[in-house]
This record gives sequence, C-alpha cells and structure tokens, in this order.
Amino acid sequence: MTQDVWISSVGSNHQLFDKPGIREKYFGQDWAHPTFIFGATTDEQMQYFYRYRRADKLKREELLEAAYVFDEKRWSKVKDLFALEGFYAVKGKLAEILKQFDLGGTDLVEFPIYQADKTTQLPGPYYFLNLGSRKDSFLIEKTNGARLLGRHAQTGEEVWGGPMVPKDGDVAVSSAALEGADLWVEPKYTGKIFISGPLHDAIEAARLKIDFRFTKARIVEE
Repeated sequence: MTQDVWISSVGSNHQLFDKPGIREKYFGQDWAHPTFIFGATTDEQMQYFYRYRRADKLKREELLEAAYVFDEKRWSKVKDLFALEGFYAVKGKLAEILKQFDLGGTDLVEFPIYQADKTTQLPGPYYFLNLGSRKDSFLIEKTNGARLLGRHAQTGEEVWGGPMVPKDGDVAVSSAALEGADLWVEPKYTGKIFISGPLHDAIEAARLKIDFRFTKARIVEE
C-alpha cells in the first residue's frame, strides 16, 4: 500500500475509445443509428456531459439507458474501460477492482448492452462510472505549467489545465488528497481522474493492458 496520489489522463487516450462498435440509447429517445458517425448532441445532453466531467453526479435517467453492438469485431477488442457519449463505462476485472475501494460519491451504475437485435442482452455486467466524488486539493500555484483555460459558465469557477505532456511531480496537490475516496475529480483541473496509491497499485497489478496514462502527483504539506 502506498500513500501516493496518481493522475490518470486516460480521457486523452483516444485510441482506447476509438470506434468500440456499439451505439447508445437515451431514455425516451430512439436508438442511435449503427454507424461510427455521431449525430448532433442536444444542449441538454451537453449539460449532462459538462456536469459529468465535474463529478456532479447524474441521475440514472440522465445517463444513457442502454447500448447495442453493431460491429462485433470491434466490440471484441474493447478493454475493461470504454466510453459511450463521453461517459466512462467499466466491465470485467476493472469493475471488480473498483468495487473493493472507497469510491466516495461515485457509483457503478449497471446498464444493459444488447446484441444487434437490441433484444438479446449480453451477459455483462457493464457499469457506468457515474462520477460523483470531488476534492479540492489541486494546488495551482505549485503545479508546473499550470494554465488558466477559462471559467465554468454556471459557477464562475476557474478551470485550469496542466502541462501538455505531464511528468511525475508536475502536478501538485495538498495532503488533503490522501483523505477520503480512492477515486475523485478535482473540479479546477479539467479532464483528469485522480486515484489513490492503493487503487493505482491494484490496477497495475491486474495487468489490464489499458494505458491509463498515469503520472504521480507531488504532495505538498501545507
């Protein structure tokens, strides 16, 4: 067990999420067409996505209802972490690992995936990672290459980015990051998932063949 904090930039690993061979259905709407070309997203759906990235936990009906496989060859290559409309989803060993840790306000929300007939359900289980745990430990002034990206439209809160290609120790956090949940989001540092040392070690030990793009944070005592 380690008292470290790790940052995953997995959201920028486009190869991991590229063309998984499945499409989705929102509650109260028709199934998306079986194509890799995505249609326009409504303003309401975009708001769901923005809230999700900030770990403003969504209601079940605000997440996708279900998905179906339209390209079995591509789906067969999907790892234990994948994405639908920007929402992270997990299965297999990764899901079992996450269940063993304190996720705070984050939930694993089970959802169905069907065969191409949209009726025959795959065995699964599959879960959305419904982000809902936040900490305020990101230290802007002590982070190498920190840059202001803008302000949140609703709250006015600053949104920052780090170095373009982060290295271990570039991003600074306070010791408060060691308390509470093993997986969380820092609202001021966009697009990253923070995890505890023990959860990082468990993921690495499982050899999931997923490039989480981990870098170690620098913990600053204040």
